[in-house]
Amino acid sequence: MIRRNSLWIVISAIFLSIAGHLILFFGIPFISFRTPPPVPEDLIIKTDIRVEPPQKIQLSAKPKKKLPPKTSSTNAAKTINQPMEAEQGGALGNQSGQAFILPESSTLYYDAFVDGQLYQTGQLDWVTDGRNYRLYVNIPYALVGPFVFESRGSVDAYGLAPSIYWTQRGTKPPRYSRFDRDPKGAGKMFFSEKPEFTPDLLPGTQDRFSLMFQFASLLNGSNQIDEAGSIKALPVVDYNTLEMWQFKSYGELESEDIPSLGKTVNRHYALMQRENDPYKRQVDIWLARDLDWLPGRIRSRESNGRVVELIFRQKAPIDKARLLN
Repeated sequence: MIRRNSLWIVISAIFLSIAGHLILFFGIPFISFRTPPPVPEDLIIKTDIRVEPPQKIQLSAKPKKKLPPKTSSTNAAKTINQPMEAEQGGALGNQSGQAFILPESSTLYYDAFVDGQLYQTGQLDWVTDGRNYRLYVNIPYALVGPFVFESRGSVDAYGLAPSIYWTQRGTKPPRYSRFDRDPKGAGKMFFSEKPEFTPDLLPGTQDRFSLMFQFASLLNGSNQIDEAGSIKALPVVDYNTLEMWQFKSYGELESEDIPSLGKTVNRHYALMQRENDPYKRQVDIWLARDLDWLPGRIRSRESNGRVVELIFRQKAPIDKARLLN
């Protein structure tokens, strides 16, 4: 009996030692003892911001270089130096609107940080056939399993049109947000967490991850939008909310905010907070011109003080097995 008790004591001591070291290095999942930092003054909304109606887009294909004809070297040089021409992918309904060019399908790898602690490499798959898309994000997390986010949808008259957004933390059941859109892009929202909550769906509504690719597609169409100090408002869905988010643009700047890219041209967007609302989440996004304006850095400060950050590490062609049917 004494020997059995001693064995349990040894096993318990080993377990506590391992658990202590894991907590020391990785922290307690989903729990933070930090308090959220004060919101910068320039990101506090003190008056009503005029919300522009959603703008329609003109869907285009990515510009392609024309191959030079087999002529003399002089003529070939002239041909190479000519500007690239955009090959139109066919506008939705032949409508006029902001040029909209989807980034090419790719897999992006990010260093994942939680409260400044480097974890494993996160992976983001962006897959599109020009009319439909799939966005899948997997962020490894010690002890409890990965954070997984997925957004699927199509392209409509206002850009990306998510149809389903789901998120899962570790072994917990996934949470869904379903977009029930009508032909005009409006409709109703449905949430697995709040079945009784069915708010109206506005055209152009995005989820937390598709909004970054909406921004990227607009910037690929024209980088003359969102000058420094401008505010972009759009409805955004989380796993149980539909709110109007306002992002402040810091314009196009050359910086080293994305360390792996060195000094490069980036665009920084920051989520604004209303003066009298309780702190919910502070989101900062850095889009990189060298990545076709795909996100080079994403930082989210949660209301419990936890800071989750993804910093671009590497870009690779998409695995053909992941392509849309």
